[in-house]
Amino acid sequence: MRFVIIILWLPFFCIAQQDKNIADTLVSGNDSIVLFDDKTWEYMRTLQFTGTMCSDLENRIAGSNLVTDWDNEITYNYSNDMQALTDSIWLCSVDSLHQAFVMPTNAPLTSSFKMRGKRFHYGVDLDLETGDTVRCAFDGVVRYAKYNGAGFGYLTVVRHYNGLETYYAHLSKISTKPNQEIKAGDLIGLGGNTGRSTGSHLHFETRFYHNPINPEKIIDFENGTLKDENLILHKDVFSYRKIDGSKRKFALAKNKTPAQIAREEKVASQKKWHVVKRGDSLYAMALKHKTSVKKICSLNGISANKILNIGDRLRVR
Repeated sequence: MRFVIIILWLPFFCIAQQDKNIADTLVSGNDSIVLFDDKTWEYMRTLQFTGTMCSDLENRIAGSNLVTDWDNEITYNYSNDMQALTDSIWLCSVDSLHQAFVMPTNAPLTSSFKMRGKRFHYGVDLDLETGDTVRCAFDGVVRYAKYNGAGFGYLTVVRHYNGLETYYAHLSKISTKPNQEIKAGDLIGLGGNTGRSTGSHLHFETRFYHNPINPEKIIDFENGTLKDENLILHKDVFSYRKIDGSKRKFALAKNKTPAQIAREEKVASQKKWHVVKRGDSLYAMALKHKTSVKKICSLNGISANKILNIGDRLRVR
């Protein structure tokens, strides 16, 4: 008589996924089982915490009145005034437990952290092509991963153990889920041209307690390395906030609640974007949204002869 022994391996911890595309997600209690298109799966722990990933940092700034939270629906809020900082804050970009840094993409930098027209550009742009791989810069946990109607397009936000958050915007595809543990170098998604974008590129931001920091203070984009393992933050690092003047959006939104911001983002998404369906054409979309084909093409950086794919999101107003 023959006996066949079948060994089942059940991973009880989240294993960082490499270049896989998520096909579906099954909810299992408070956790999730993520199914990939190569017919493999992973068990994802849902992290129940308030957003604290560096307790030492939290202790050091306990008296500064800086507030952070863990919200999968809000990109950022305006509750922290960094100009009120009285002391410098020391961060380690990498440390003995989380040593790795990986460039999000090796594409060249095309736009810096600066005033651009009437708007401040709170990150840098990297000139990739639609479909190019985008990777996580540091170890961390995914806080936000979905389409953002306020301009980012498909966006992933990762909170890191060094106290920073990194933003990966205008993606064509997201390969992460909220609350997923992720390592430096893991797949974030694919580069694209979604949201308020006029050509394929990665918009990359670094933020501290929701406030933008010039990524070039941290990363040497030309050589693909960290400028320094130590990062000293003080109110002058955030002095760009003075550039926009008293009427800038940052100040106007300062007293808004996360719920108000969420509602505004939802309205912006409903009013300005169109998901391509079977039988759609640029002409039909222009009629429906009371605009013109020329305007739609201009907003999305496409030609009037572009072949539309079902599921594409195009800006129409």
